[in-house]
Amino acid sequence: MNVTSRVIKNSSLLLFASVINNVMTFILTLFTARYLGTYNFGLISSATSLVGVFGIFCDLGFATYAIREVSRNKDLTGVYFGTVFLLRVISSILTCIVYVIFIFFSNFSTDGTNVMIIFGIYMLFNSFVLCYYSLFQSNEKMEYQTIGNVIYSVSVLLIILLIIFRSGNVTIVAAAYPIAIILSFIYCSYITIKKYPRLSVCLEKSFIKQILIKGIPFGITSVFTSIYFWIALIILTYMAGSVSVGLFSSSQKLLLVLSAIFYLISNAIFPVMSELFTTDKNALVDLYHKLMKYLLIVGMAIAVGTSIYSKEIIGIIYGSEYVVGAHALTILIWAGIFMFLSGLTSTLLGAINKQVSVTKNAAIGAIFSIILNLILIYYLSYIGASISTVSTEFLILVLMLYALSKTEFKLNLKKSVLPCIQVILANIIMGVVLLYLNLPFIFAIVVAVIVYIVALIVTGAINRNDISIVLNFIKDFKK
Repeated sequence: MNVTSRVIKNSSLLLFASVINNVMTFILTLFTARYLGTYNFGLISSATSLVGVFGIFCDLGFATYAIREVSRNKDLTGVYFGTVFLLRVISSILTCIVYVIFIFFSNFSTDGTNVMIIFGIYMLFNSFVLCYYSLFQSNEKMEYQTIGNVIYSVSVLLIILLIIFRSGNVTIVAAAYPIAIILSFIYCSYITIKKYPRLSVCLEKSFIKQILIKGIPFGITSVFTSIYFWIALIILTYMAGSVSVGLFSSSQKLLLVLSAIFYLISNAIFPVMSELFTTDKNALVDLYHKLMKYLLIVGMAIAVGTSIYSKEIIGIIYGSEYVVGAHALTILIWAGIFMFLSGLTSTLLGAINKQVSVTKNAAIGAIFSIILNLILIYYLSYIGASISTVSTEFLILVLMLYALSKTEFKLNLKKSVLPCIQVILANIIMGVVLLYLNLPFIFAIVVAVIVYIVALIVTGAINRNDISIVLNFIKDFKK
C-alpha cells in the first residue's frame, strides 16, 4: 500500500470513530445544553477547559517522542512504552494533586467545585487512555483507538441520558465522564495485554535522560497549545461569568469538533511522516503538499457553510436560548482553517526532529493569545474571545510556515498559489449558491456537497491525480 493510501486508511479508521463521536456529542449537547441551562452548561465547559490545560502536564511529550522512535523501529515498542507509561503514572498523579489544590483555592460555588473535582478523576484516567492510544498509533493499529473512542462516546451519552431521565443535577451529570473513560481504559488495557509484547521498564539513567530531553519539547508545545486554545474560556470564566462562558463554549465546542478531527488525522500522519523522514524524503514532501491542499478544501468549505448558517446551527444544537451567541460561531469557525494547516505543518516539523521550533512558535502564540484575550474580552466579552482565537491561529500558521521554510521540506509557495485560488473560487461558487437559494439548513447540506464537488472539479482544485489516489486507495483497501 503506498504512502498516501496508508495515511488515508489510518485516517479513515479514526475519522469513522470521529463521526460516531461527533454524532454522540451532537445528541449529548442537544440534551445537556437544554437540560442544564447556560449557567450549569458553563460549569461543565469551564471544567473541560481547566482539565484540557492541566491534562497536558500528565504527559510532557514522552508518548509523542515514543511514537516517533517506535514508528522507525517497531522492536522498541516494549521498552519505550513501558518506561513512558511509568513516567505517565507519576506525572499524572502529581498533576492531579496540583489540580485539586488549585480548585480548592479558587472561588467556585459548591456545585462548581464538585464538578471540577469529578473532572479531575476523568483527567487521570484519560491520561492513561491517551498513553495507550500512543502505543496503538506507533504501530499504526488505529482500529484499537477507534474502538476505544467509540466505547467512551457511546457510554458517556447513554449514562448522561439516563441521568437526565432520572432528573440528576449538574454534579451527577459530570460523573458520567469519568465512568465512561474508565470503561475505555479497561478495554485499552485488555488489548495491550493481549496484542502487544510485554511492556518493560528501563531505568537506565541515559535512557531516561534521552526521553526527558527529547520528549519534553513535545510536552511544552502541548502546554502552550492548550493555553492559546483554552485560555479564552478560562479568562471569560473569571471576567464575564458563566453565562458568557456558556454562549462562547457553545460555539467553541463546534470548533473543538474540528480540532478533534485534526487530532485524529495527526495521529495517523505523524508515525508515517516520522518513518518517511528516514526512508524517503521526496515522498514526505509530496505527502505534505497533498495533505495541505486536502485540508484547505475541507476546512474552507466548513467555514463558509457554517458562517452562512451559524444561527440555524446554534438553534438546532443548543436551542433558542443560545442563538444570541451565533455571531461568535460566525467568527470562530474560521480559526478551523488555520488550525488545520498550522497543525499539519507542526506535525511535519516534529517528525523531522524540529520540535524545538514548534515549541518556540507555540510559546509565542500562547503569550499573544493571553494578551489579546485580556484586552478583547474586557471590551467585547465572548465576541472578543472569538476574534482572539482566530487571530492566534493565523499567527501560529505564519510562524509554523516560516519555521518550515528554514528546512528542506518548505512549502513550495509558487506551486501552492494556484490550488489556493482554485479552492477559494470553488467556495465562492458554493457560498453564492447557498445564499441565492436560501434553503433550510438540512437541505442546504446536500446541495452544498453536490455544488462544492462540481465546483472543485470545474476549477481544477481536484484533478486526475487526486481522483487516482482515491481509486487506488479503494483498490488497496479491498486487498
